[in-house]
Amino acid sequence: MKTYDAILVLGLKLKADGKPEQALLDRVVLAAKLYQEGLAEWIIPCGGQTENTPVTEAKVMTDTLVNLGIPQEHIHQEDQSLYTVENIRNAKAILQGLGIQKPRVILVTSDYHAFRAAYMARSMGLKVKSKPSKTPSDALKKQRRKMEFFYFINYTMGWETGKRKRPAWYDKGVKWLQK
Repeated sequence: MKTYDAILVLGLKLKADGKPEQALLDRVVLAAKLYQEGLAEWIIPCGGQTENTPVTEAKVMTDTLVNLGIPQEHIHQEDQSLYTVENIRNAKAILQGLGIQKPRVILVTSDYHAFRAAYMARSMGLKVKSKPSKTPSDALKKQRRKMEFFYFINYTMGWETGKRKRPAWYDKGVKWLQK
């Protein structure tokens, strides 16, 4: 018996040659494992084609899932999004297109990203079980967690939607952390 409607695998920017970072591969492997355990009928890899990459994140994840033995007919690509909020919004629309009005999902992303992603999904009406994958590098995890603090504020304040203007301190803080 399936306990969830789908496994949502959130994307991560690809390398310039279209290859995935290890953190993205870890997410996909975890999603495949959860599917093979029978926890959901569908997997939705999420992520569009970002600047300077030759392919969508969703396509790379789909190819990897198929190579891991997941049947293509149980994968629904969400390949239009560039940001987490779009990943979730578009995945929800896919599920609604499948006739699932109150989706119950397992959300697979990296550990540093799991809190914000689950918060966003819940705020959009999804029932969520978060299953984070471990970030391969502690230094990377520490840096990304700092960024997540800013991104969470961005979402909760409504700045991400463009309806409210971000203050200058926010953009300065993000640029400082990205150095």
